Amino acid sequence: MKAEKIQLEEDEVILLQVRKHWFVLCVQFFLVLFLALFPGVFLFFVLNSATMTKVLPFNTSIFIALYSGWLIVMWMILFSIWTNYYLDVWTVTNKRLIAVNQRGFFSRVVASFRLERMQDISVSVHGIIATFLDFGTLEIQTAGEEGNFKVSGVPSPADIKAVILSSADALIPPSQNAKERTL
Repeated sequence: MKAEKIQLEEDEVILLQVRKHWFVLCVQFFLVLFLALFPGVFLFFVLNSATMTKVLPFNTSIFIALYSGWLIVMWMILFSIWTNYYLDVWTVTNKRLIAVNQRGFFSRVVASFRLERMQDISVSVHGIIATFLDFGTLEIQTAGEEGNFKVSGVPSPADIKAVILSSADALIPPSQNAKERTL
């Protein structure tokens, strides 16, 4: 992972780096694969039917040229999906959370917040596949201008929540921690 690109503060340690779950990537890949193969398979069955070959005036070289262009477009979409998957990463350190969101090939948004500014963290897992494969949405609300940090399709969201909460708890001074327990 590209941890060396992140500027860490003094005494800051990377605890966890997270990308979206592999299932999210596979669903997108299979959708593009279906769209890439559908025109060729459809035309194969249409041309093999005896009645359709007499009805359709069809030039094979034009179809091959158009289909080749279609496959190139689908290949570029696959490359875009992979790039977005690989470059979108959440990094949890012992002091802050850094979210890198790749938006297209030449646009990237990097946001971070200190864990002491965290107000709320929630995990949601919806659906049977997400439950069995253990992926879901992790949303963090912060104090200040940062607003909400949200990532969907993250693997083991409850474990990530536990790491973030334990890191945030470690930053709270022990005297303040004891006051909160008595209340």
